[in-house]
Amino acid sequence: MTFHAMTEPYEEITVCGKPALFASIRIKRDTVPDGLYAYDVRHDDECRSIPCEIAPFVMVNHWGTIIPAEPLELPDDGRRYIDEDTDWNYAPLDH
Repeated sequence: MTFHAMTEPYEEITVCGKPALFASIRIKRDTVPDGLYAYDVRHDDECRSIPCEIAPFVMVNHWGTIIPAEPLELPDDGRRYIDEDTDWNYAPLDH
């Protein structure tokens, strides 16, 4: 099941040094406003609630969707493995 981007609540987070919105659901890509980007987040295989990968689409172990205002740098395979301690922060970016 996917949800409309404009009707869901979000948390402000910082991911890979960039501010983003996070929802622990799948967001329909065609409902994301122009100028914003959407990526899925996969959690660890042990189900310890650890975000470990960002990709355009995640089928298994889906943790949620992030929506940053600028694109994230992804490797050629389109999947970025992240370190929970350095790449993911549940606090907004401090300016």
